Amino acid sequence: MLRLPTQYSLGYVKPFPAFRFGSASGTAFGTMGLGGSFGFADPDAGIGFAYASNRLGFHLWDDPREVALREALFAGVLGEMPQRPDSARGRARAGTPR
Repeated sequence: MLRLPTQYSLGYVKPFPAFRFGSASGTAFGTMGLGGSFGFADPDAGIGFAYASNRLGFHLWDDPREVALREALFAGVLGEMPQRPDSARGRARAGTPR
C-alpha cells in the first residue's frame, strides 16, 4: 500500500503529480521495482528505459541514481519536461527559463 494517490492502467503505473516520468504527453507506462529499480516505455518519445542497480536503494520511486539518468535522457537529450516534480519550480525561482 503506497498511501498516496497513484494512477494505474492495465497493471502498469502511469505518471502522476508526485511521480513524473516520460514525455509531457503522459502516455508513458511502467513499473517500479525493489531497491530503486524502474522500467517504463514512452510510446510518444519512442523510448524504453530501464534501471537496475547492483545495490539496493531505499526509495520506492525517484531513486536519486535512477532519476539522474532519466533526467539526463529526457530533459538533456530529448528536450522533454523535467523528470523531478520540483525541477520546474526550482528553475523558475532561480530565474532560468523552463
